[in-house]
This record gives sequence, C-alpha cells and structure tokens, in this order.
Amino acid sequence: MRPLKLTLEGFYGVRDGMKRDSLTLYLESLPTGLIALTGENGAGKSTIMDNLHPYRIMPSRATKLSVDAFSYWDNISGTQASKALEWEHDGIRYRSSFAFRKPGKIGKAEYYLTWLASDGTWTPFTLPDGTVSDGKGETYDRCVEAICGSLESFFTSVFSAQNRRPLASYGASEIKGLLAELLKIDHLRALSAKAGDVAKVLGRTLLAVQQELVALSGKRARIAETERAIVADGQALAGARQDREALHSSAANLSTQRASLVAKQGENAAVETRLRELAARRNELSGSLKTVASEQSAATQGASQRRTTIQQTIAGHEATLRQRDLILGAATARDDAQLRIGREESRVEPLQAAIAELETKRLSLASLTTGLNGLQSQGTSQAALLKTLQQQAAVISEVPCAGHEMHTTCPLLAQARNASSQAAEQVISLTRLRESFRQQREQSELLTPQVAQLAAKQAELRTVNAALAAVRLDFQKATDLAARKPLLDAAVAGLDVARQELAALETGHQEGLVRREAETTRLNALLSEVESEAARLAAVDVTGAIAELDRQLTGNREAIVAIEARIEALIRAQAMREAERDAMAKELSGFDATQSRADRISDEIARWKLTAKGLGNDGVIALTIDDAGPALTQTVNDLLLACYGMRFTVEVQTQRELTSGELREGFEILVHDADNDNTKAVSVMSGGQKVWINECLTRGIALYLARNAGQPYQTLFSDESDGPLDPKRKVQFMRMKREVLKQGGYEREFFISQTPELISEADAVIDVEALAA
Repeated sequence: MRPLKLTLEGFYGVRDGMKRDSLTLYLESLPTGLIALTGENGAGKSTIMDNLHPYRIMPSRATKLSVDAFSYWDNISGTQASKALEWEHDGIRYRSSFAFRKPGKIGKAEYYLTWLASDGTWTPFTLPDGTVSDGKGETYDRCVEAICGSLESFFTSVFSAQNRRPLASYGASEIKGLLAELLKIDHLRALSAKAGDVAKVLGRTLLAVQQELVALSGKRARIAETERAIVADGQALAGARQDREALHSSAANLSTQRASLVAKQGENAAVETRLRELAARRNELSGSLKTVASEQSAATQGASQRRTTIQQTIAGHEATLRQRDLILGAATARDDAQLRIGREESRVEPLQAAIAELETKRLSLASLTTGLNGLQSQGTSQAALLKTLQQQAAVISEVPCAGHEMHTTCPLLAQARNASSQAAEQVISLTRLRESFRQQREQSELLTPQVAQLAAKQAELRTVNAALAAVRLDFQKATDLAARKPLLDAAVAGLDVARQELAALETGHQEGLVRREAETTRLNALLSEVESEAARLAAVDVTGAIAELDRQLTGNREAIVAIEARIEALIRAQAMREAERDAMAKELSGFDATQSRADRISDEIARWKLTAKGLGNDGVIALTIDDAGPALTQTVNDLLLACYGMRFTVEVQTQRELTSGELREGFEILVHDADNDNTKAVSVMSGGQKVWINECLTRGIALYLARNAGQPYQTLFSDESDGPLDPKRKVQFMRMKREVLKQGGYEREFFISQTPELISEADAVIDVEALAA
C-alpha cells in the first residue's frame, strides 16, 4: 500500500494546528526512503499520519484496533467534513472517499472505495462475491480488507501508531489469530469454525434423537408395567368370579330358609296379633314413664328456683335485723356527729384568718430580704468607689506644689479636685444607704419569728380539715342508718312469712316426689309384664327371622351387582392395557434403528470436532506458527545485530511447559542479554529497551510478510516511536529503519519525530508548520 494524495477537510487537527479548513498533500512525487513529518506539538502531524491509510480508523486516537473503538465524529468540526485518499496497491490505483454530514443532532457518514480503470475512469470496487462499495461502513471495510488484509495485521506490522499496544502484551489466542492472518492461513480458522458449526448442528440433531431414545426407553418400562398390570387384572378377575359364585350359592341357601319360615308363619297368625298388641302396650307404657320423668324434672327445677328466691329474701331480712342496734342508736350518733362538725368548723375560720395574715407578712419579709441584698450590694460598690475617690483626692496634698498659688489652678490636678468633691457627695450617699439598710434589717428581724409560725398554722389547719371530713362521714353514715328504722318491723314480719313459705315448699316437694316414684314403680311393673309375655311369644314367632333373611338376601343381591360391575371393569381395563401394550410394542420395533442412527450421528460429531480442532488455533495453525517462529525470530535477531550490535537476542516461544512436564500452546517473547548474561521477558525491561525490542519485532513481522507471505506493502509508518530512546539509540533507530527498507524492499517510510538529528537524516521532510495558512 502506497499513499499518493491526501485531502482532509473539516478535521480538528487541520483547523487548530494549521489554521486551515482543508489540506491537500501530494505524495506521489516524494523520493524513496525516509520521509519525516515535522512541526511543533499540536501542529497536525498525527492527524496527517493517522489518515495516510485507507482504513476507517485513526489509530493514535482509538482505544483498541477496531473500528468500533473509534469515532470520526470526535475528530471533525463543523457540520461537514471529508477525507479523500488516493493510494496504490499491487499496481492498482484506488481512491478512498469519506464524507461526513451533521446538519442536526444525528450525523451521517458515507465511505466509498473506487479504483482507476484502464480507460481512466474511477469505478466502484466490487468483490468477487458481488459486494459493491455502496457507501456503508461494513461494505467498505470488507472491500479494503480484501485488498490490504485485516486492520489488525496492517497496524501491527507496517503502521506504528502512538500509544500502540506492544506485541509482548498480546495473549496466546490474540497472537495466534494475528499470525494466522499474517501467514495467510486464517482461512483455516474459518474452516475450523464451519466444522464446529456442523458439529453443533449435528449435536442438536443428536439431542433430538437421544430424546426420542429416552422416550422409547420410557415406553419399554411402561410395557413391563402394563404386562404386570394385565397379569394382576387376570388374577383379580378370577378372584371376582369365585366371589360371585359364592354369593350365588349363599343366595340359594337363604331363599330355601325363607321359604321354610314362610310356610311356618301361616300356623302362628294368633301369636302375631298378640305380639302387635303387646308392642302397642309397650309403647304406651314407655310414653307414660317419660311423662312422669318430665314432670319430676320440672317440679324439681321449679322447687329449686322458688327455694333460692325465699332464701334470698330470708337473708335480706336477717341482714336488716342484725343492724337493729346500729339503726336504733343512729339518731344519737347523728346528733353527736353534728355537734362535732360545729365544733371543728368553728376552729377553721380563725386558723384561715391567721394564715392569711402570716402569708402577707411572709411576702413582706421576702421583699425586705430582696431589698437588703440589693442595698448590701449597692453599699459595697459605693464603698469601693469612695475609697478610689479618696485615693485620687489625696494627691492634692502630696504634690510638691501644695500651698503654692498655682496649686488651685493646675490642670494636672483637675481629676484629683473632681475626685475630692465627688468623695464628699459619696460619703453622704453612703450614709443614707446605711441608714436605710439598718431600718429594713430591723423590720426583717421583727417579721422573721412571726413568719416562722406560718408552717405550724398550716399543719394545724390540715389536721382540722381532716377531722372535719371524718366527722362528716360519720354524720352521713348515722343519717343513712336512722332512715332504715321503719324497715325493722317489716323485716320481722317478712322473715316469719318467708320461713313458713319455705317449710310449705319442702313439704309439697317431698309429697310430689313420693307420688311420682310410686307411679314410676307401677308403670315399670306393667312394662316388665308386657316384656315377659312378648319374650314368651317371640320364641315361636318367625316374623323377625323372615325379616332378617330378607335383609340378608337384599345385601346379597347388592353384593352380586357390585361384583358384576367390578368384573366388567376388570375386563375393560385388561382389554385397554392389552391394546396399549400392542401399540407400544409396535412403536418399539424402531428402537434399534433409532439407536443405530444416534451412534452414526455421534461418530460424525466426533469427526467434525476433530476436524475443527485440527484446523483451529491448536491444530494446523499452531503447527504453521511453530514452523514460522524460527524464521521470524531469525529476522528480528538479524535486525538487532545489524542495528544495535550483539547484546540482545530475541527468542519467540510458541509453547510453554507445565509443571507436569507437558507442553501446551502459548506465546512468550524472551530477550537474552549477552552483557549481563541473563534472560528476561520484554515486560520487565526498561522503557527505552521495550521500544527498541518492540520496534524490531514489529518490523521483523513486516519483513517476514514481505519475504514469505507475499503481502506487497510498499510503505511503512511510525509516529514518534523513538521518544524514550537516548541519542545514541536514536541514531541506531534510524539505521534500523533504513535496514528494514532495504531488506523488505519497501519504497519509503513516513515517520514523525521531535529529534532534529533524526529529521536531518531523512530523505525528504514535510514541514507541517509550513502548511499553515
């Protein structure tokens, strides 16, 4: 792939770095060799480099090597943008045209790939399967990958973008997939996937056949159960038929016995008439006994209720009579209580008046106490102020000018003279405060003993009130008892009457009990006579025996009907089971054929799975990669030797050894350091050494492809790959670039670097800053 012409419009990198809306670069006339892109940071170098390829991605701005991990909308400005790249591959000229439009919230992107026909016209690219580049991203990706290979292989081998993922960090499955594509054996993976799909389809078919076998196996078990049920039905049917014969025999015997009893019954007609009369008499006597018992129960219940009522009346009259003395003395007690009430009430009023007077004095004492506290505080403050004023006034007599003419007019003594006049006023005020304090203290001392009597008076008033309440309660009780005096005479008369009624009740109850017991005894005697006569006559009566035989015959007929129904049900069940057994046996006739089909499908699945594994990552692909490993390693080591000397040697291991000693497929890059005589993984090397080794690996893959895989890439790309290297290694880095161009037959490499020494060695320079508007 060789870029020829690039046109960008509406990209942030062009607008912000070059201050232009669009940019066009003509690359076809550039010389072969190393082409450097120079300019300050943010000038747009990476924007140009990221678009010098036909893939739908700007690799330095993508989170991973996939079009799904990148969006052009994050890198374009305005409502319209476009990219047009003319490039050549395998002698054919192509044009990639990207158009972006975003008139509103939703944007639309179109991607077209055309090629230059021999007649000079640009024609839409068409795949062998008829797919035409129609502006859709998926269609465009398929067309580009059909020409240049996959996006991953391109950006792993010939395009080193900023922040690219180093090869040493690839997992075993990732590196196998990448190398399989680079070695043009990725079609084997597609065949492996197809074989796996065939195995999955056959697996679903096998599952259906196995489910059918499971169903047939279940039917086998059901046939065995049905056979056992048929045998059980036959045994039950034979037993039911034996039971039916036994019932028929028993019915014949019962019929013979009944005929004999019926013949005998005609001779005993008179006995039957008498038995019917005795049965009627028995019912009559039983009814009379029930009536007597009911009367006895009702009489006993009535007597009990009446007895309870009379006893309650007697208890009430006796309770009233027990209070005779209290009721008769209630008038005297009432008068006495009334006298005590008057006596206690006369004590209440003087006590209340005394308490009211003492409450007034208590309030006055409290006011005097508050006033004394205030006067004492005020006096203390004024005494302190007087002392301060006196100290200030004493200065007048202590100064040296005392007695001099200027002594009375000296401005320095003005405060002392004011203090002297204020001290005299303060002495008078303090004297008045002390006189007021003395008077109020005398009043307080006079009231204090008087107020101390208040608690005693209040306690005395509470005692009097408690006594008054108790006397009033006694007065109320005496009044209530005195009101009950008329009830005494009524209680005496009522008590006599109630006792007489109770005695009459007991007498009548006993007489009725005796009378009903005699009647019950008489009726029981008559009933015993009837029972004795009926028992004698029943010994020669056959009516009961005939009735019993009739009951047995009825039960026998019902049993015969039930067992006939059971026999019929057993016959139907047996016939249904036999039919079901025959149907399942017919279905099971294909069991062997189904089992044979399942075995054939299982064998076919095993063969397809073996094919899928053999064509997959762990089969032919792994063997091909193992075969390519030494050549790839030799190419990388040749680069290291030609550019950096003999210190480092790379070893690519495609298998790893387990603790058990077995080998498994894997991928690991080891570096042998001749100076330090050790071996370590790339991941633990220094930053500069990682860049060094990774670039050799990347370019080694590119050289391998150019030599062995027939991938005709003509151009290499690298974006600031030399950043962590020291000046000496950067020079060696440039030497490696030229060595790769030489060994791989590449025409040119576009690279970005911020190192002037490297730029000066380039065969041509594209100054991005010079392209600014």
